[in-house]
Amino acid sequence: MTTSNYFYPKWNVPANIKSIQTQRQSGSSNGCFSSFNLSYDVGDDPESVRRNLLTLNSILPSNPYWLNQIHENIALELPCDKNLLNADASYTMQNKVVCAVRTADCLPILLTNVNGDFVAAIHAGWRSLASGIIENTLNKINSKSEIIAWLGPSIGEYYYEVGKQVFDVFTQNDPDSKYGFKKLPSNKYLLNLPKIALAKLRNKGITQLFGAGVDELFCTYRDNDLFYSHRKEGVTGRMASLIWIDS
Repeated sequence: MTTSNYFYPKWNVPANIKSIQTQRQSGSSNGCFSSFNLSYDVGDDPESVRRNLLTLNSILPSNPYWLNQIHENIALELPCDKNLLNADASYTMQNKVVCAVRTADCLPILLTNVNGDFVAAIHAGWRSLASGIIENTLNKINSKSEIIAWLGPSIGEYYYEVGKQVFDVFTQNDPDSKYGFKKLPSNKYLLNLPKIALAKLRNKGITQLFGAGVDELFCTYRDNDLFYSHRKEGVTGRMASLIWIDS
């Protein structure tokens, strides 16, 4: 189901698991932040952001725990001290605690399991993905039942050109990551974030996979009318991917 400023991810999860992906329309922000920007940290008018967050919070069971995303591999269990949110993933086993990540080209990943007894949200930019944010999050959760993953909107492969240093960081940590790159002339590469993330998830034994790279064709750069893209716009807003247990 889609509304003007968010949609529900399409994945086969237990009925007690709720998730939302926001889009950029029908909010209060103007100009390059138009219009449903959810971050105070990108230069938008604070009052516009406040109104957007109030709109979002009105459909949630509690205010989200907004991470200070630092492009590393730290995963935090919620609830926790809101002054200690320097991380790129959060997870919880508690009811009505909302895990959330904000993106504008980076890959959001939502996780739960067939029992519906945990949820997690991962911010997989290239640095956090290369340094093991998926693996660290899964190791911390240590689920005893089958995990389900949904990959949300991120920049598409054909728009994400990177240098050899990015290729080297990935392949030094995980040689199989080379399959997520396409070589270009002049020592450049096209990076496919969903492809690498899916390989990492499969390597951890996860087979229930949905969203980008599986059954959705998201691209924040191409579909800039729906999603924010930092690579395309430079100064722009942020979307959110949110998940919680509701039972």
